[in-house]
Amino acid sequence: MLIGSDSGIIVEYKGRRVALDPKHDVRADLVFVSHAHTDHMHRASSIGKVLTSKETLRIAEARGFRYPNASHEPDPSLEMIDSGHVLGSKTLLIDDRILYTGDICTRDRAFLKGARLPRCEILMIESTYGKKGFRFPSVEDIVHKANMLIADMYSRGLPVILMGYPFGKAQIITSLFRHWEPLYIYESVARMNSVYRELGVRLGDDHATIVRSKDIDSLKHGPWLMVAPKQSNNSLFVRMMKKHYNAVTVAFTGWALAYWHSRFHDYTLPLSDHCDFYELVQVVNSCKPNKIYTFHGFAEEFASYLRGMGYDAEAIGSKCSKCNILDYI
Repeated sequence: MLIGSDSGIIVEYKGRRVALDPKHDVRADLVFVSHAHTDHMHRASSIGKVLTSKETLRIAEARGFRYPNASHEPDPSLEMIDSGHVLGSKTLLIDDRILYTGDICTRDRAFLKGARLPRCEILMIESTYGKKGFRFPSVEDIVHKANMLIADMYSRGLPVILMGYPFGKAQIITSLFRHWEPLYIYESVARMNSVYRELGVRLGDDHATIVRSKDIDSLKHGPWLMVAPKQSNNSLFVRMMKKHYNAVTVAFTGWALAYWHSRFHDYTLPLSDHCDFYELVQVVNSCKPNKIYTFHGFAEEFASYLRGMGYDAEAIGSKCSKCNILDYI
């Protein structure tokens, strides 16, 4: 039995109840935490056995989440596979049959390798960008365009602020653009970068200067590069950076392909930690499942497209909140 609810997805299979990235306390024999983004974790008052990667556990702790009963060693019926989304992110394969992707990305980016997923009979796949038309340029194209943009701003004497989510995207940005000098890293990004170093990932930012909120008025004038958390041009921090230094903002997000997103920053570039629509289709075709459940983002649209391809697909939380997965295996 597969159950979709506000708390996430629960699989009941062979007498065991497995909760997948629950957002609230749930009754389950095992809770699987795919990665340490806050929308995939919860601060449980009491939580049972947790399965996650050692990297996710450490990053979760750094973000204020505690899982005292966590294990990195699944039993033989469970297998964690790299999902390519962020450091430590995993998919979960149950009994070599049921695959839950969590958030996935199949593109290599800096130090991260893209996901390579096995065949399965039931596929639960995220569909953040599961709408036709979301096609991301290659990482090489994005990096080239960003470097050209930075070089142009430097030639004008203007500093540049590169923005991404403080855990995940910001570390990719740090690694990809570490060659620019002077290099500043905003304090919240720097804290996460230090956790990456602790986990054995060198981002090449040893020469960077950490910038705290109290330092905003004391940076050098002229061109420099800063990696900072993603925020709009209307935020107090960006307004101050523009007032004091005439800084230019560049945000990295898959939503750069959506027309409404460009108004929040000076420039937006579509570098994503998720699969685009066409990559999601490739994942489905390579897994060759008998049954597909889509979740998150454009779940309805993606399920509809897959049905048009001949797959048995539906969105979790739509017409079927409880489904008998044994019908498909």
